[in-house]
Amino acid sequence: MTTQRVRVQIASENILHNYRHIRTLVPQTCKVIAVVKADAYGHGAPQICQTLSAAGCDYFAVACLEEAVGLRENGVRGNILILGNTDPSFAPRLRELDLLQTVDTLSYAASLASNGGCRVHIKVDTGMSRLGFYCHGEADVPDAAGQIARIVSLPELRVEGIFTHFADSDGADEAFTLRQFAAFRALLDELEARKVPVGLRHCCNSAAILRFPQMHLDMVRAGLILYGLMPSDAVRDPAFRPAMKLIARVSAVNTIRKGDFVSYGCTYRAPRDMRVATLSIGYADGLSRVLSGNLSVTINGRSVPLIGRICMDLCMTDLGDTPCRAGDEAVIFDSPEKIDEIARKLGTINYEVICLLKKRVALEYI
Repeated sequence: MTTQRVRVQIASENILHNYRHIRTLVPQTCKVIAVVKADAYGHGAPQICQTLSAAGCDYFAVACLEEAVGLRENGVRGNILILGNTDPSFAPRLRELDLLQTVDTLSYAASLASNGGCRVHIKVDTGMSRLGFYCHGEADVPDAAGQIARIVSLPELRVEGIFTHFADSDGADEAFTLRQFAAFRALLDELEARKVPVGLRHCCNSAAILRFPQMHLDMVRAGLILYGLMPSDAVRDPAFRPAMKLIARVSAVNTIRKGDFVSYGCTYRAPRDMRVATLSIGYADGLSRVLSGNLSVTINGRSVPLIGRICMDLCMTDLGDTPCRAGDEAVIFDSPEKIDEIARKLGTINYEVICLLKKRVALEYI
């Protein structure tokens, strides 16, 4: 019997296996930065960083200062890159914690410098249209290079890297990614011609690591594949192993009569006398209400369907003749295929499914 009402089991050995496999895919001199934003995609960032650090990983990427502070407070060493903006007034905090800050405009870089500066990586927008110096084609190279040269000349900033982010590296058509890379490459060539040192060059996310080895450069950013999930149907590698298993507890087993209703809104009416298991997981844990009546879970090795609407903290299943009693485990998902199935039913991607899990879901490392 489980002690938590709902928990996630993380297979640490699989995380290590995935990291080591990534290392075999890139040149020996190429660094791997482990993307651990959003609490390592729900896997628990501090623990994942400690696990990877022991395997030699010394670069990590997070979304914001708060995530970086959390890692440092949990004893994570090494280089931590903040991918989003941090208020320039926190530059002293960035220096105190020895963090790398992404810089996406000249004015932002100047503001950081006026607050004492810090270590930085420069972000280039080659087609994502989100953050970074605009460089969607060769015509944009001179202006982008000029602005970046001015940043490098700021004595308060230590420029240690430059990167861009691909918008469609997991898509069926490679054309847009090739276009983005060509723009980034042209900018890098221009900076080199101007003798502007920009440090580590990186552009590959998970999909591009697998798909475009010619783009690995000095560093790659491993996110989803680190956790054993694939970016899309167009980009797959069977060598990766899934690391996450979501488990709820059977809170009660009840018998209801034909014609009885189940859960809010009376949307489900029992077609027969039936045994119903109430599970200790709901939408406040990350099991979306959209999945009501549209998902099966596994109890004692058998697949059983959810019935009625998913509640905030609970949901119900039709047990049929499945042997079950209070305290038994119900596996919500334990494979990439099941996570992908949930993503399809939600009309989203596997990234979001694992990031939906809430803080009250206990993490257990095995």
